[in-house]
Amino acid sequence: MKRFLKYFRRKWASYSFRKVVNVNLNEPVITFTFDDAPISAFVEGGNILAKYGVGGTFYISLSLMNDVDPTTRFTPQHIKTALARHNEIGCHTFGHTELYTVSFGKGMVDIIKNQETLETIAPGITLDNFSYPFGSQTRPIKKFVSSRFRSARGIEEGINLDQTDLYNLKTVKLYEQRYSLDFIYAKIDEAVACNGWLIFYTHDVQEHPSEWGCSPAYFEAVVKKCAEMNIKILTVNEALNQIERGL
Repeated sequence: MKRFLKYFRRKWASYSFRKVVNVNLNEPVITFTFDDAPISAFVEGGNILAKYGVGGTFYISLSLMNDVDPTTRFTPQHIKTALARHNEIGCHTFGHTELYTVSFGKGMVDIIKNQETLETIAPGITLDNFSYPFGSQTRPIKKFVSSRFRSARGIEEGINLDQTDLYNLKTVKLYEQRYSLDFIYAKIDEAVACNGWLIFYTHDVQEHPSEWGCSPAYFEAVVKKCAEMNIKILTVNEALNQIERGL
């Protein structure tokens, strides 16, 4: 029942409230994103992106900062290093809250708390883009997010093309235990064929990854493939800039 309710509320939010942008690019764009983000995303994922001279978008939940779990306890320095490498810091919820399970008021406060806490770590930073933890949406939360952020990424699989909902951007998971590199390469080819915007996401990037992550070798193989094909790799904010300019 809980799973059905989550699915129903996400689908209702998707169909009942949309803000559409026309994704009509002259060339394909790839974006690498990380949710939560575990320390390995900053270190291993960030190092691989830097190796190829590109950046990604890290959607962070600041309750995980300095956490007791060594796999998630990123620090303010990790955030500052990511910014110095021209990555983007995006917003999750502070408590990594599954938004359909709480009242609208509590969800709203959790999102604002995440924004305000980050501003104390990196003064002057603007969190332009949001990602729904677990892909969990409700119509009121989606409307609130649209008033506060430039975009929001969901978890529905696909390539962003033509009339695209800015507040439920599609994505493809980099989950090594679930998706082969051949599957991922086929998605890249699909984006190239249609000049679409392909957003990848994962969580941890480490040897023996969780079911929601991938190994450094897997992650680098995907980044390298994009580089070899001369595909433009941009953060979410950079990609939106390009879409708005009609490039």
